[in-house]
Amino acid sequence: MIHEVVPAIVAELNRFLLSKHNLTEEKAVMSHLVNADGSIAIQEVDKIIVTLVSIESERNKGNSATYKPTSSGGFTRVNPPVEINIYLLFSAYFTSENYVEGLKFISSVIAFFQSRQGIFTTQNTPALNGFIERLSAEMVSPEFRDQSNVWSGLGAKYLPSVLYRVKTLQIEHVLPSAEISSIKST
Repeated sequence: MIHEVVPAIVAELNRFLLSKHNLTEEKAVMSHLVNADGSIAIQEVDKIIVTLVSIESERNKGNSATYKPTSSGGFTRVNPPVEINIYLLFSAYFTSENYVEGLKFISSVIAFFQSRQGIFTTQNTPALNGFIERLSAEMVSPEFRDQSNVWSGLGAKYLPSVLYRVKTLQIEHVLPSAEISSIKST
């Protein structure tokens, strides 16, 4: 699910940036900022780097199993999906000569989310392909201490950036389970 949602958002962001700035190449790419060995992950410059920085469980949902009717009149036990939120960091990886250009593109990322009111549906995001009905995104403004911890955890130096929480993704794998007969009489 995550591997489908992040590319769908990046594809729509690129479509927005191409249109807004009359570009000929895509500016947003999905990547780590730093490889595990400490080397720079992206060789291209003047890009918006989209990085998944955290996954959290949605706290407002219950997690008890339910029973769904089967075609034969019985019931089968179904575990509820795991509902998660993901945090996407949009960083301006621009040369020092293009620092102001990087700030322009960070502003454009914010404009992209604002133009959609933070809502992604199959109507406004065709790349979702119907595998998810609706996602919402909201800007997160961590305090300086928390922001420092994020960048330290990434192993990178601070870049102009904006953080968004995308919610709620449902991850579900249905295993076949025994059918439970319905009660016909007492």
